[in-house]
Amino acid sequence: MTTATKVIQDELAGINITLFPKLGTRSIEKHADVDDDILYPILQKSILDELQVPYTKCQVEPYRDKKGRNHTPIGRVELKWHKIGFLVEHTDTFYVVESGEPPVVVKRTDKNDADNAARPLGLGAQNREKRKAEAEKKRAEEEKKRDAEQKKQQGQVLGK
Repeated sequence: MTTATKVIQDELAGINITLFPKLGTRSIEKHADVDDDILYPILQKSILDELQVPYTKCQVEPYRDKKGRNHTPIGRVELKWHKIGFLVEHTDTFYVVESGEPPVVVKRTDKNDADNAARPLGLGAQNREKRKAEAEKKRAEEEKKRDAEQKKQQGQVLGK
């Protein structure tokens, strides 16, 4: 199985995320579907009840997601979230629904974000380690170059 195939399968299966309010200490872990075609991220009201976070009532037209499920928002709330295993936080305005499956739907994060794109858990860490090793190698090469220049300058001074 190729990495690209694995990424697509993971994306279709969804991701595990931690949701938390902008202020406060409560958080909750949930499985979320990833849907790039949704108009806005959604979550069930019961999640807000668990977090003890109020929402602002609003009226938004119902819509159908890519799996054909209907969603009728009753309000909205701003929450932070991150993929479990990743440190990059996102702040989104979620539209609240009374019930339905899945409990949470989010859009995929920046496709170019190597540390947080929808991908198998662990690839972000591997990419960080690779970038860290490359940066260390570059620093060592620059230090070697500086040492060579210093020796060259010292040789010129002694040769005069």
